[in-house]
Amino acid sequence: MAVKIQQLFPGLAYMPGETMVHRMHPLPKLLLLIVFSICVFAFSRISAALLLFLLLLLGYACSGLGPGFFVRKLRVILIFGLMMLLVQVISVRQGHLLLELVLLDTVQLQVWTAGLAAGLLMMFRFVNIIASSYLFVSTTDPNKLVYALMQAGLPYRYGFMIITSLRFIPIFNREMAIIRNAQMAKGIDMEGISLPKVLRMTKYLLIPLVICALNKVDYLAISMESRAFGLHPGRTYLFEQIATRKEWGFLALSTGLLLLGGMLLMGLGYPF
Repeated sequence: MAVKIQQLFPGLAYMPGETMVHRMHPLPKLLLLIVFSICVFAFSRISAALLLFLLLLLGYACSGLGPGFFVRKLRVILIFGLMMLLVQVISVRQGHLLLELVLLDTVQLQVWTAGLAAGLLMMFRFVNIIASSYLFVSTTDPNKLVYALMQAGLPYRYGFMIITSLRFIPIFNREMAIIRNAQMAKGIDMEGISLPKVLRMTKYLLIPLVICALNKVDYLAISMESRAFGLHPGRTYLFEQIATRKEWGFLALSTGLLLLGGMLLMGLGYPF
């Protein structure tokens, strides 16, 4: 049975909710994501990477998304992480030999400590970075994020550029579905994944989508020019977004606990 591309690559979008993670101000949440990403690369122990992964699962649970959402949305990332682990296990033969298998009487598979450690660390780093970014996107309203950045000092012209790009994503997804259904109505096979079908989809989907995108951008540029967009150096806001002391305190506490836990694990004599 052919595997649909939409099933392998689920949409990346904001998931509305009323949890504490959803209600948190976008700027402290963004800074926490940056601190978490720095810790992912700064800590070189598997135990620290596993701790970050468990904290990430806790974040998904607190946001009301749950581990099922994590697996469902990131299954391709998890599969790719396991492939990275397998490549490291097969290619790196250093340290101590843990396991030796003979497959089909010809293929010899050896698992060494250095290869397993490098593979696990690489896999956890990859999954932690992608999954933390997905958690941030899923629980943060993009409009509130951009408005918070503009109120913090980002020029509103750049903020409008970000908002427009984000708003074009669902429009292009809808246009892609319309073009795809139109091509399938003509008898063109768009199901499954193979090299000929990918080339066919590029021809019959990508080119019409690019033409449609250029037309929409042209209409938007004319509309902005007719309204004298960018005439004034500043702009006003209907709602002011102010981060509370509790949110900044939560950011400071989380950063301190991440650094303290990572340094404690790095200081242990345990090799992993």
